[in-house]
Amino acid sequence: MTSTWSRHLPVSDEPVLVIDIGGTNIKFGYSLAGRPLAFRKLFSTDALRADDPVQALARMVEVVIAESGVRPQAIVAAVPGFIDTDDDHILHAANIMSLNGRRLGTELGRLVGIPVLLERDAVLALTGEVLAGAAQDKDHVLGIFFGTGIGAAFMDDGKPFRGAGWALEIGLMPFCGQGQVLEGTCPDRLETYASGRALQGIAERYRVAIDGIFRADNSNRRLVDELALFVRYQAFAVGVAAAIVSPATIVLGGGVLDMDGFPRDRLRELIVSHSPVAGASRAIDLRWCQHGWLAVLHGAPSVVAEHRNRHAQAFEEFKTGPAR
Repeated sequence: MTSTWSRHLPVSDEPVLVIDIGGTNIKFGYSLAGRPLAFRKLFSTDALRADDPVQALARMVEVVIAESGVRPQAIVAAVPGFIDTDDDHILHAANIMSLNGRRLGTELGRLVGIPVLLERDAVLALTGEVLAGAAQDKDHVLGIFFGTGIGAAFMDDGKPFRGAGWALEIGLMPFCGQGQVLEGTCPDRLETYASGRALQGIAERYRVAIDGIFRADNSNRRLVDELALFVRYQAFAVGVAAAIVSPATIVLGGGVLDMDGFPRDRLRELIVSHSPVAGASRAIDLRWCQHGWLAVLHGAPSVVAEHRNRHAQAFEEFKTGPAR
């Protein structure tokens, strides 16, 4: 069943190219009328760190359009960081610092000749899950995504809660107080203790492959204890966010939670025991993302429609040229 409000979310029916900019990989795909097309393309995010990031993205777009044979009417870029209220200026991307200070939408759009719209990656992914995934029949939905970094978003009456611009960027909230630091962040941020980058640090300390870290030999008690604490920190993060926004439904996703052997049942237990309503009569509606990273493809057309409504004149002038 689809709720009344979700049926009225604006969705563009034009072909949209989606760039999911992650801390490890950059994923490309197309969406048409809210449905993903079959084409996929993957690049390493290191390309943005080794060269001018906007020019590197422009070259990737050219490759994707040439290989797919589809020239989109718009491009939606999912950004892992703070975007200014102008929907263009990257204030802070902790895991891709080369993007900081760039007007990514304007600069990339000029290079490729196509309007480029920016959205926080967590907002875009949660929009996709609300429109066509795990939370399709739900309102007041909190989404938290544990990847290279940690992102979160909240949908209320079909609209993302933004606060003054970047609400629920919980990956950079103060946390724990043990003095640990990740490059690109201030000391003691949540990402330092509960993100994919934190997990990579654990893998390096114990000289195990990160892909199989949750399947590693459990005879190493220190590693077992550190992974248990890592999962507990993730549960704390969910509890904090839930206390702030009081969601009816919580959707969890991201590459860390999709890893082989990740203890989802244990994470669920910890979230329930640490939630603000623990011991109350109200149960927690906790769901796992249905579409993985492909959720951004389901959500992208809605972003195009929303941005067109908010910036209609600028959008049309980009396509047709300024009115004389």
